[in-house]
Amino acid sequence: MHYQAPTQIAHLKRYLKLFFSRERKGWLKILRFYNVYIPLGIVCIIGLAIYINPLPPTTAYLAVGQDGSSYQEISKNFKTFFNKNNVDLELISTSGLGEGLKGLHDVKSKINASFLTVGFANDKDYPDLVSLGSVQFAPIWIFYKGAEIETNDPFRYFSTKKISIGLPGEITNTLYRKLNLIGGQHSIRNIVELPHKDGAKALQQGKIDALFIVDGIQSETVKSLLKDPSVKVMNFPLADAYIKKLPFLQKLTIPKGSRSIEKVEPPHDITILASTTNLLVEKDTHRAIQWAFLLAAKENNRDSNVFFSSPGFFPKDIDRSFQLSPIAERFYKNGIPTIFSYMPIWVASLLDSMWIYILALIAVIFPVIRLIEAARLYPSEGLMNKAFMNLRILDEAINKATSKKEIDEILQEIQRCEENILVLYLYGKNSRFYFNLKNALAGVKRDAQARLISLGI
Repeated sequence: MHYQAPTQIAHLKRYLKLFFSRERKGWLKILRFYNVYIPLGIVCIIGLAIYINPLPPTTAYLAVGQDGSSYQEISKNFKTFFNKNNVDLELISTSGLGEGLKGLHDVKSKINASFLTVGFANDKDYPDLVSLGSVQFAPIWIFYKGAEIETNDPFRYFSTKKISIGLPGEITNTLYRKLNLIGGQHSIRNIVELPHKDGAKALQQGKIDALFIVDGIQSETVKSLLKDPSVKVMNFPLADAYIKKLPFLQKLTIPKGSRSIEKVEPPHDITILASTTNLLVEKDTHRAIQWAFLLAAKENNRDSNVFFSSPGFFPKDIDRSFQLSPIAERFYKNGIPTIFSYMPIWVASLLDSMWIYILALIAVIFPVIRLIEAARLYPSEGLMNKAFMNLRILDEAINKATSKKEIDEILQEIQRCEENILVLYLYGKNSRFYFNLKNALAGVKRDAQARLISLGI
């Protein structure tokens, strides 16, 4: 039978087996050496993980206002975007955005995002909330039926009429009262406080004279009124004057013929006032959820049939009644990081927020490698020095020994040292000292035997 040399694969397998076995034993001995420092290190790592908070929640909760509002339409698009990114977005209907704001502010509520029309509240009253920017214009509409009305002050004109101004405590109701106050606090004895959908129905049925509503043009309620040829939109000829009084307002124009070019409806430009709608979140909302809302808002505006702005105009940093979140600041300053095109949102948001740490890690990678090497080298040198020190003590004891009993005890101790050396942990760089240690042990053993002879025992 001829000898067959092992193949390269067999060599590799043998080497890997030896390597991993040696590494396993080596690290076990390192762990034993460092003892109490290991739990402390684990605690630090856990603390860092809690601080970074890498994993986002699987569900977010968004307040979307009342039935028929534009916010419900926007939210449906948001939900589709979230689902694409493996996050569930629960849409919570409320009587209005005011109730959504209260839910967002309430720590017991599960709502962690809500739309809010600018001019209703600010961060002085809600310091735990931040803004992700404006997502749409919120036009201020006064719908009415009958002959066209021309007046500088719509609020004075309708002070003797029956007008619906939305539910008490809600944004539409609050803005009506603010605008009415600017014109001189006209009588509000004839107001009706109905939800937008009910108010629109009451107007079309002739039960009220006008409907005041603050909502986007995507609102089903607003669209149904704009399609009704018997319903007209009130013109605000003093829009600029109102804006001077309430700087958060904007001036928008419904162009002549924009409702129907064939019938040239409306027959002239109509100027209306508008606020903007911010998207608010809790300050501690996970960065991945914030990025998801911003990206969803951008996609919604790109794909939506916008009227008062060009596609891609929103989201935008228009109003600062609520402070922008750091994530939103980053978004409006630098745009969407390229990494979001290649990775899931939660991974991309984590890396984007940690890029400074990543650069720092790269900068110190070599010192870290040296630190790891030193961590392995230190116990190796310590154990080796201890073994040499024991041999020196034994060597001194041999020179002082005066009886066979003492020499026998020394030889037994030398035997124990030899057993310890055989299992001694030595880092790779110290491997060359292993045989120096064995030679030193053999020398001490010879000295003990020679001492026996010199004592004539």
